[in-house]
Amino acid sequence: MSSYFSSYPYIVQDVQAKSLSFYCKEEVVFLTKEIINELKKIAFREKRNIRISMHQSQKSELHNMIILHHKNTYVRPHKHLLKAEAYHLIEGSQIVFVFNEEGQVLRRLDVSIEGNLLYRFEKNYYHFSVPTSDYVIFHESRIGPFIPGGDSFFAPWAPEVEDTLSVNSYIDNLMRETATL
Repeated sequence: MSSYFSSYPYIVQDVQAKSLSFYCKEEVVFLTKEIINELKKIAFREKRNIRISMHQSQKSELHNMIILHHKNTYVRPHKHLLKAEAYHLIEGSQIVFVFNEEGQVLRRLDVSIEGNLLYRFEKNYYHFSVPTSDYVIFHESRIGPFIPGGDSFFAPWAPEVEDTLSVNSYIDNLMRETATL
């Protein structure tokens, strides 16, 4: 296994995570430009999305994650029944969509360094984002703990990740239909 974040021994790989993920072993952590640069190097080298959880475990009361998504990343629209979320852009740009129960777009928010940097929404809203730059890095914050199988609920009206033809069509239609929102 490759050695990641070797200059930061408190950042360790979460080998049980589905994606390339890391967590912080210490109670007091900081984020530097060097850590962001290392995050990018790993993501580009591995050609994968990546996250650093600044909390110590899934049971932590507050979850703060630094996430890098490459362009063309699709995370199926989902909602959290019990948790509001806040996102703060660090690098890149993305478009965030918030939906009602039937899949109608309630809000489209263009997020970039030059414009909207921070967004938040209450619990029980379907949402997802589309990176519009080659990659996007953002800070996601929500209450814990993580509840496996009961934390995120996928929108039944949105295509599954594996159906790439439907995903591409879905995103193209959303972008076109909401261009004036």
